[in-house]
Amino acid sequence: MNLAGHLAALARDNGWSDRLAYQADDAAVSYAELYSGSACFAGGLAARGVTAGDRVLLALPDSVEFVQAVLGTIQLGAVAIPVNTFMHETAVRRAAEIALPHVTIAERGTPGLEHVRAVTPGQLGAARPLADHVATDAGSVAFAFFTSGTTGTPRLCYHTHGDPAVYDQAIGQVIGLKPADTTLSASRMYFAYGFGNSLLFPLLHGSSTVLSQERLTESVALNLIDRHQVSVFYGQPSFYARLLQHSSVATLDTLRLALVAGEPLPVSVEVALRKTLGDRLLNIFGTTEVGHALIANTPTAHRETTIGRILPPYRMRVVDKLGEEVAPGAEGALEVRGPTIAPGVARASDTPLRMPDDWYATGDAATVDRDGFVRLHGRLDDIEIVGGQNVHPAEIEDLLVGHSAVHAAGVCSVRRETGVTSLRAHIELAGSAEPSRVIAELAALAREELSWYEMPEDIIIVESLPRTPVGKLDRRALRTLAAG
Repeated sequence: MNLAGHLAALARDNGWSDRLAYQADDAAVSYAELYSGSACFAGGLAARGVTAGDRVLLALPDSVEFVQAVLGTIQLGAVAIPVNTFMHETAVRRAAEIALPHVTIAERGTPGLEHVRAVTPGQLGAARPLADHVATDAGSVAFAFFTSGTTGTPRLCYHTHGDPAVYDQAIGQVIGLKPADTTLSASRMYFAYGFGNSLLFPLLHGSSTVLSQERLTESVALNLIDRHQVSVFYGQPSFYARLLQHSSVATLDTLRLALVAGEPLPVSVEVALRKTLGDRLLNIFGTTEVGHALIANTPTAHRETTIGRILPPYRMRVVDKLGEEVAPGAEGALEVRGPTIAPGVARASDTPLRMPDDWYATGDAATVDRDGFVRLHGRLDDIEIVGGQNVHPAEIEDLLVGHSAVHAAGVCSVRRETGVTSLRAHIELAGSAEPSRVIAELAALAREELSWYEMPEDIIIVESLPRTPVGKLDRRALRTLAAG
């Protein structure tokens, strides 16, 4: 089964050929135009010697050309590897060195790829189309994603032609896309989350997708939702938090579903969002290694402050330090098992790893209640030890960002001159709030709500918190900042 051929056959057999597939900026393409264009990309890549198993690096923004480049690559049995074009050029260069691609698709002058002989989307789109799809089986590699690199050098996670059917069996059933749906994702397609949101699920179900080459702002997102009558929106907690500050946030009320993933959802943000969205807000959880979400709240079964329950065919457990499963309500390490799990490899030339029959440690601290709903408490490697007690910085940050004047927070431990370790909170202010007043109010809030070992000894206002290329809080850089 060739994934690209399967998707093209779905459009043909279900009568979607004339339906709108993508709306990108001022362009719009039907399913028929999408697949005829991807055949040209396949032909152009084949003319450059790309064959089954070769790697193709895609350094492109979200666009119709990005989708056609992916489909054209997969049509040849080659492996599509998207890269984050918003990263610093050093990170882009490192990604290319890890991927070792046979061909790179990029616009001329892409920072970080000056040393690479790249082919442009325009050159491939003008090539002679290739009609045939290379025969592959469900276990053949089709695409790969870079991990975020929050714990070191990014790694490549390989996924197969058969994996999207599993994603669809799991989170796809929750989303329930129909041809009448129009989707928009704040997460870009070089992330596993965005790739499923804007490419796999819409093409599996005949839906229409709105794309923006530029990174979405709150104003642009709300405008696109209104203008294109978007019914399903995907975003990260930080993006939703900014949407809540926008004067047109009520536009979200028109959505059928709003899904949130990528990092823990602060309780204050969830409470505010539910005032507009109610049970249409679905908090979900997945990883690059899994390929998309495997734990989710659903419209008919959801519990606030949780990421939901495990989705078949995946399994999960929470274990102690000895690897023994803990009782409901007890905190431990979250482990998952399923057919799509692909631990990353250091170099693209390494043998792709798969572990369908083994437990995979996500690195998250979690509890699961008797009904199977999972709560995340933070990353295990983010735990700070204060006064002999384990402290999850994310839970303290959650409390702090509930203050109306706080845009974002980062908490870490600091070794004081006395030799004592205590916590320091770094705060990004929202708007023009008076810093001294906010610090005093946060200190009072901490005294009221937190245990003694969780209370920050000092609170510092910063212009911006350090973040990774994917927008997550960079805790290693935060600790360096605090120690400086």
